[in-house]
Amino acid sequence: MKRCGFTLVEILIALLLSAVVGSVALSVMKQVIFTVERMSRRDVAWERGHNALSIIGHRALHAAFGITYESAGDVFRRSFGKNETNSPPPAQWADRGPLQIWDGYPTLFNLAPNAGGVFRGRGVAILYAVPSALRAQTEDDDPISLSEGASAVIKLVPDNELDAIATRLPTTSRNDLRSWVTFPLMQFPVYATFSGGKLTVRMAGGSGLSATLCPFDEMHCLRAERFYVQNDTMYSEELRNAWINVESRLEGVLEMWFEWTPSQKLLEAWVLTTGGASGFRTARPKDWPSEAPWRANFELHEVMVHNDSWTLKNM
Repeated sequence: MKRCGFTLVEILIALLLSAVVGSVALSVMKQVIFTVERMSRRDVAWERGHNALSIIGHRALHAAFGITYESAGDVFRRSFGKNETNSPPPAQWADRGPLQIWDGYPTLFNLAPNAGGVFRGRGVAILYAVPSALRAQTEDDDPISLSEGASAVIKLVPDNELDAIATRLPTTSRNDLRSWVTFPLMQFPVYATFSGGKLTVRMAGGSGLSATLCPFDEMHCLRAERFYVQNDTMYSEELRNAWINVESRLEGVLEMWFEWTPSQKLLEAWVLTTGGASGFRTARPKDWPSEAPWRANFELHEVMVHNDSWTLKNM
């Protein structure tokens, strides 16, 4: 009689082979899932770093636009009214000009020391200019000479842009940086008030400076922000009559590091971001600067280092 079916040995061999194949497949699947999750975390970390550098870089490239910065003679501070009362904060800034590096880990807001011509630290403050799309219209289109403490009244064109003047000049307080503007060809900041469809600009008194306001020069509004990291989040603060308006800009930023070399007009920035918990210990990245802080809890994150540099031609 012919035998049908499988023997016990054949069934055991088949089960063993199935178990081996299943184990290999499960291992491959776990590795695929781990790789996909890690790629996802790295994508998140990359996007955070890219966004952080974009925010800072945009301000850095407009740093000191339309402002003469000369450390000799204290021109920068005098142009903001150093010798007057009720002047905006830049009039009393340490002689670092429109860009300042902050140091002091874990205590923030100490100016970084000069280390062989390079300033290094965890935070940066940038004074920059924002174009307004409004241009100066002088009487008979003639240039206007302004000496220290002198004022001039001009029109702004085009008229269809004047509706936005309230957002560009939201205050008339002279000690508020937001009430100061620059016209690039002047190369000096001026205090500005808008009323009755006309703009009144005034040079700082006691500055010993003079300038020429040229017709059709575009008005740029002056702003300043500083950026730093706390609790794995990048924050910014706006300068008005003091540093205020703390704003959370980006989560997942573990640390930042800046190096400013005035002789080369070069600002370099590194941003350390996380895409989430890594599930294994991460070594300190080789491209993270040796002077920059590295904490033990960073090893628990899927980290990525982002680096960029800008030549600040206006400095």
